Parts: sequence; structure tokens; C-alpha cells
Amino acid sequence: MWSRVTPSELLLAKLGESDTALLFPKELPNEEAVQKTECSTECGSDYNGDLAQDSLPKTLIILDATWQEARKMLRQSPYLKTAKTFALTDTPDSQFTLRRNQVEGGLCTLECIIELFKQAGMHAEAQVLTSEFNDFCH
Repeated sequence: MWSRVTPSELLLAKLGESDTALLFPKELPNEEAVQKTECSTECGSDYNGDLAQDSLPKTLIILDATWQEARKMLRQSPYLKTAKTFALTDTPDSQFTLRRNQVEGGLCTLECIIELFKQAGMHAEAQVLTSEFNDFCH
């Protein structure tokens, strides 16, 4: 569970490990550009900056929230601001239409996990989740 003022000791320990990163997009919509600029000197580094594009960290922290809420969590949590980040690339358009005011190019949490499974070569698991997701959405 996320807590701005009293973070989990396990989460803090994980965030300190070199093979752990926070799933978070590299590029934010224009309205967020100012906040990103203000945060640039205190935010953590990109996990995949020195690695091959398809390299995944051993542990990924996923904020199960809307992208607007996730940005707020990051802004309000000093321990998350300093975390290394990992961004998905070349993702399909979101099929999740149950929520209004979605961020352009943003995926829901389950779609992110499906894409992570694909990048990790876990195609059977990705297909099972995709099937369940499609049943839920349609």
C-alpha cells in the first residue's frame, strides 16, 4: 500500500536495489511538461538508459492507479521521486474504455502487465491475461 508519509520498509529496501525500477512513462503529455522539468533534478535515473531497450529490471514497482493519480503519488513521495524508472515503449493503443479522461497513449494497469509479459518472453501468460481483459471490457 502506498503511503506518502510512512512508506513500507520492504518497498524502501526494494527501491534501493540496483535491479528494481518504478514503471513510469518517459514522456508526459504537454500539460505535464512543466512539472517534469521542475522534477528533473530530483527524479531518479532511467533504468533502461544503459541497457538494451528490451531489458527488464528484475523487480518492477507498479502503481495501480490512473496516470493522473500515479503522477500525484510520485510528486508527493520523495522516496518514489528518487527511484529508477522503466518505461514501456512501442505499446499498442489502450483498449480500456471504461474510464473517462484517459491520458493519451496511456495503458491501464493490466495492459501494462500484458506488455511487460510480452517483453519478458512470457507470451502464453500475456495471452491468458489478454483474453481475460477482453472478456472484461467487452
